[in-house]
This record gives sequence, structure tokens and C-alpha cells, in this order.
Amino acid sequence: MSDQEGTTTLIGRTEEHGRRYPHFVEKIGLLIAIAGAIYVGRWIWIESNWDSMILWPTILCGLPLATVLTAELFGRIIQKIHHDE
Repeated sequence: MSDQEGTTTLIGRTEEHGRRYPHFVEKIGLLIAIAGAIYVGRWIWIESNWDSMILWPTILCGLPLATVLTAELFGRIIQKIHHDE
């Protein structure tokens, strides 16, 4: 294959290079989600006065799940903005 033909896939489709994906911005979104989880966890643990039957499952299951979902939401928003531009 010569340079004039361009890059092709296995099915013969010509690929075009797009813009670089902003991984750095997505990593910042992950760090923001983790920092938010730390503050929310601190509030739940110290100031909420929740019963321990609610406190432990929330800290061990709910908070990590909410953090992952928030980070994923940040990533999807960044992907949407990147794709639309």
C-alpha cells in the first residue's frame, strides 16, 4: 500500500483522522467527582446524624456508585461537546 492510497480498514473503507480527544479534561472531571465524593462522604459521616443502618450502606455502596456515575456523566458530556464541534 502506498502513501497516496491512504489508510484503509479490512473492509476497504478509507479512514480520516479527526481531532484529538481531550483526555486531560475528562481526567479533571474524574478528579472533581472524587473530590465531591470526599466532601459528601464527610458530610454524611459527621453532620448528617443518620442511623448506622443507613450510614454504612450509603458510604460503602451508594457513594462509590454515585461517584462513578458522576464521572461517567462528565465524560459523556465532554464526548458530546467534542463530537458536536
